[in-house]
Amino acid sequence: MESIGAGLAIAIAALGVSVSLAVVYYKTLDSIVRQPDLLGAFRVLMFIGFAFIEAIALYALVVSFTILN
Repeated sequence: MESIGAGLAIAIAALGVSVSLAVVYYKTLDSIVRQPDLLGAFRVLMFIGFAFIEAIALYALVVSFTILN
């Protein structure tokens, strides 16, 4: 039963992370199209956002391993 819980934990987190990454990327491209002179600032903020979103996936992986043990 724990393996099902661990699988669901990482699967739901992966789904949320993938949707969040897509939204951040879309919004960044939209912002760059509107204000192309701020490309550098948008790029930095996008990569910081990617790092925080990917951290959520890593936390979910740790939780799923904790559930298994």
